[in-house]
This record gives sequence, structure tokens and C-alpha cells, in this order.
Amino acid sequence: MAKEVDGEPNGCTFLWKIENINHCWLEMKEPIESPPFIADALEGTKWSLRLYPMGLTDKNYVCFDILRKRKCNGPEDIRINFQLVALDKDELYLTERTATKCDFKKSVGKGYPTFESREKIFITEREAFLPDDTLTLQCTIWNEGQKPVNPKYLYARTVFKVNRRSFVWKIDNFSALTSGMNNKFKDDLIEFDFDIKEGLDLEKKLVVKNISYDESLKYISFTVNVIDSEKKKKILGSQEYFADDLKEGVLPTLLNLKTLLENKRLYFPDDVLHLDCEYTYSNGDILFEHCGSRIIFQNKKNDGTECSSENNINQKESLNAAELVKDLKSICNNAIFSDSELRTSTQTFPTHMAILSARSPVFKSMFSHDMKEKNRRHVDITDLDDETIHQMLLYIYMNSVEAQQLESVSKLYVAADKYQILSLKSKCASFLKENLCPTKACEVLLLADLHSDKDLKSFVNDYILKHDKEVFGSQEWKDFMDTNLKLAADIMYSKVYPC
Repeated sequence: MAKEVDGEPNGCTFLWKIENINHCWLEMKEPIESPPFIADALEGTKWSLRLYPMGLTDKNYVCFDILRKRKCNGPEDIRINFQLVALDKDELYLTERTATKCDFKKSVGKGYPTFESREKIFITEREAFLPDDTLTLQCTIWNEGQKPVNPKYLYARTVFKVNRRSFVWKIDNFSALTSGMNNKFKDDLIEFDFDIKEGLDLEKKLVVKNISYDESLKYISFTVNVIDSEKKKKILGSQEYFADDLKEGVLPTLLNLKTLLENKRLYFPDDVLHLDCEYTYSNGDILFEHCGSRIIFQNKKNDGTECSSENNINQKESLNAAELVKDLKSICNNAIFSDSELRTSTQTFPTHMAILSARSPVFKSMFSHDMKEKNRRHVDITDLDDETIHQMLLYIYMNSVEAQQLESVSKLYVAADKYQILSLKSKCASFLKENLCPTKACEVLLLADLHSDKDLKSFVNDYILKHDKEVFGSQEWKDFMDTNLKLAADIMYSKVYPC
């Protein structure tokens, strides 16, 4: 058994999350390498993990190994034991490999070329291995006896950049259109050309064509939704283009509007068509990496092998936590024993005062003091839409965020600030930073200013100065100067007189 000396770490457990892994676009023998980490208990040696998504020696298998860094403390040779694991969303083992008494020189990597089949990870058991398109890997290293009883816990994130954008195209007097009505939308690396065409059958069709893009892009997708008179979205069509498709050139895509014309009152109020156009693209670049310490339970194992009593207890705690989330989701969705409501002008959400109060000091104040909400057992909300409240409740009950569009996350940010759900506000702010683009910078800057978020405001300020040509040359910036002159002046001042 590994020895523990005065509570000092006697090993190292490193957890690594790779987000948006389906957008890494690597070839065979090309690895994703984790941020480096230092194992203090192993003479301060420095290590990193490597994953070969397309395989190292066999394209049917993912390779996973550990590398001792060249610039590294400690002896020239060191003998260690190591365990490599793929984890599910609850950090339970999916695939596990252990190697003992392995000698590592500097710049030497060792691991498993056939760690797990690509088909299993990316297709047949994708839901288990890649929740939210995130692969979670773990490595534990130690240098004597059995696995360490007191390892130092570290974690890292590698996030591949995925750009998600959207815009609304309003088409007036639709019935009078013949052909040639078009709208172009341009971003940093891509340009779309949307046309309305009238065919020989006199039916109007939406044509997505002339998609020009930077040669570095490896993936493009777009979805066109129609917004009906009730502000609900209906998917009109979607298309994906992968690396091989892009090499051959993007062909025009026809989206038939016939089904919409059969219900003009719903889809063409006042003869106006509203199209919500969403698109995603990526070039395989890493958005950012982060490494730090973490506090977690001991390793949780579900493969039937014997564990220590402490590990069994912690595994049960993790399983119980997952069950708790599942039960809370059921309570939320099925309104079991609800004792309060959140109400908008169009929808009522059954809730539980105890849960709302535990998660939000604002709700706690409403239900604790002699306020109308306590007596009536409902809260009227007039400044948030139904979807935003639904997303807020998902987080309150399950600590989950499903919103993925900048517009919806901005609304969720406003709700989190209003009800002082600080952890949710922080998550939304992180998303806004990661998905910032020149056409949305003014919008996020104004949001940060309205909610006195100095950190987010400073980030957007720096982003605008870094992308000044794109931002200052945009129509959004011109409109922003008309309505928010002081904020615009502050940006320009910081450009002329940087701190």
C-alpha cells in the first residue's frame, strides 16, 4: 500500500476535459496534448497527456498516453505506475488501463495505442463518452505499491473553438416579391448569400448560395428557422459541410417555402416573413486551455473490481448525487408537490419555494418576508420571456445550462443577475466571452455596463481594441455610437490613451 506521510500527497490525479472534441479535425498520428502538470510527489516531474482521436498506429482505435516533458525536474530516469481512464459525465469509469513499473526518461511517452475503439467513443456509445461533445479523461500516477491514498488533484480544460452566430432577416411585402431579393451576411471568416427565387412553378424558394469562406475552415453548418406570429421558431432547413465537402466547393441549397404559404396567418403576419438564420463554423483551433487544482472525491470505479471502503463510499456518494439530479429533474418537469408558481403573460411554471429560496437570495426574500409573493404563492415576471425562465429553472433545479446561442445566453445572464444567482451569471459571462465576435461586441458591452459587470466589460473593451478594424467599421458600431455615445467615447479614449 502506498504510504501517506503527514498528510502530504503521495501521487497525482490529473483530470482533463476536452470540449468540442468533434471540432478538433486532426489527421491520424496527430495528437491533442493537455496542458502540462507537475507531480510534486514524484520529485517535481512534469508531465502531459496525449490523445490521438484518429489513431496512432490503427485508425480504428483512439490512442491515449502519458508523456514526460523534456524540460523537467527530477532524475534522468524515473519509475512510475500509471492509470489512464475515460470517464462518463458523473466521473465513473468507462474505459480503464493500468501499467506498473514503467521507466520514463525525459521526452518519453507511454500508453495504449488501442485504448478504445473510435466507433465506440464517437458513434455507438457517444452519449456516454461525449456528453455535450466533451471527452473526460483522467490519469493517476504514483511510484510505489498500490494506488495512492492521498493524491494531489489537478484538472485541465482544452476547448476547441466553435463559432456560433445568428441573425434575423425580415422580408417585407413577401407576396409581392418575384426574384432577386437577397441578403448578405459577413463575419470574420465566412460570408452567406441568401436569395429569394421564384421557380417555373411560381413557388417561392429560399436559396442559400455563394458561401465564401476562409481556407482554414474545416466545418460549416447552417440552420434556417421561420419565426411565426407567436414568436415560435420552426426549422425550415439545415445543411452541414465537412472538410471534404469544402474542398469540393459548397453548392447552393434550396429551401421550399410551400408549407409556410399554406398557413399565411401564422407565418406571414402582415405579409412579413421573419427568418432566423443560425450558422456554425470551426477550423480546429484551440480556443483556450486552463489548468489548476481541484477538490474531488477519490476515484470512483464501476467495473466490478475491488476498491477500498473509502472509495466505495465516495462512489456511492457520486451515484447518489446523479440520482438526486435525476429526481430533481422529475420534480421540476412533473410539478410534484409544487407550492408556488412563476408566471408570465403566456405561461405558468410550477415551482417549489424551498428550492427557489435555496438557490436565489431574491426568491428567498420574497418568500420569507410579508410580501405579496409569499401570500399569493406566485411571482409575476413581466420582463423575461418563457424560454429564459425555463432555462433559469433548469439551472436552479439541476445545475444545467442548455442555452447555446449568444442571444439566449444574454437573456439568461439578465435573469441570473436579477435573481442574484451568481454561479449562473458567471457561467453565462464565460460563454459570452468565449463566443464574442465583432458583430456582437457592442451588444455584450452594453449588457455588461447595464449590469455593472466590470470583469465582462473590461474583457469586451480589450476585445474591441484588439479587433478595432472589424468593430469600428461595422454598422453595429455606428448604431452603437448613436445610442451610447459615452460608452463609445470611453472605448475610443482607451484606444488613444491606453493605460
